Amino acid sequence: MMENNPKYKAEIDWSDLLKKPAKLFGYSYFYFVVILGALGYLYISNLTNIGKNSIAPAVLSDSIAFVQDIPMQSARVIPPVDVLKVGISSPELVAKGKELFKANCSSCHGDNGQGDGPTAPTLNPKPRNFHLLDGWKNGSKVSQIYKTLQEGIAGSGMASYNYLSPEDRFGLIHYVRSFAAGHPVDSPEELKQLDATYQLSKGMNVAGQIPVKKAMQIIANETKISEVKISDELKLSLAEESPGADIFWRVVRNASKVFTGFSNSRNNQIGIDQFIKTVTADPIQSGFNANVVQLSSDEWQQMHKYIVTVVGLKEK
Repeated sequence: MMENNPKYKAEIDWSDLLKKPAKLFGYSYFYFVVILGALGYLYISNLTNIGKNSIAPAVLSDSIAFVQDIPMQSARVIPPVDVLKVGISSPELVAKGKELFKANCSSCHGDNGQGDGPTAPTLNPKPRNFHLLDGWKNGSKVSQIYKTLQEGIAGSGMASYNYLSPEDRFGLIHYVRSFAAGHPVDSPEELKQLDATYQLSKGMNVAGQIPVKKAMQIIANETKISEVKISDELKLSLAEESPGADIFWRVVRNASKVFTGFSNSRNNQIGIDQFIKTVTADPIQSGFNANVVQLSSDEWQQMHKYIVTVVGLKEK
């Protein structure tokens, strides 16, 4: 009765939709909006802090600020270790590793080793979550993590920890492995191979080192008496006689440094090709501005001749 009664009509008349398929879009519109909204939410929720521009960019005043100088380090003797002994976890090694982790690793990996330290958002790839067993770059055996601490991981924020003593590194390894159960265990042969690779049972003497910047200051102080002093009169006279003078004073950053470098070495004997190679490798360190690399071949020739002339006149 209801089917034959014209007063009662189906909510969706499928036969009518087949005749007029455009009506179908009216029903699918709402589903399309819901799906599009879900995809948008998923995309936004997976953006990193850097992608969201929530981290203010750092502006460096000079490209040389990218170069991190080597740290000051006194000469020391690294004591030998029994790899078969320290390669096995102990409460003493774990306790040592915990203190080292707080001092050296928590800023990236977090206090609980979950990869959520305060500097983690700035790193790509993100620091490792030590509670997970999968995805270790070099593996999670003791010998494999030691390789990571010794050499670092290129292309990531994981630097080398070779400034730590071998025993300290073993302590750090055992503490890191304590965050999760089920790590693979090294065989005695693998530990012996680790010993052979890094000579851990022999110990070694490590020479002291000072930052390059500090070493340069010391050298500069020692050679201060021999620095070349160029008077204003000499600058003017040479500028008139040598076309390379104008080029030199246009691109030089520290004239005394340039002339001193030539005076205290045999640089004035090197050819133009070696001169260009030396300066362009690090213009700032050589005493020039960065725009020196834009000089033409003829300008390089003239400037080189000018520097050699100045140094030669001063030495005479």
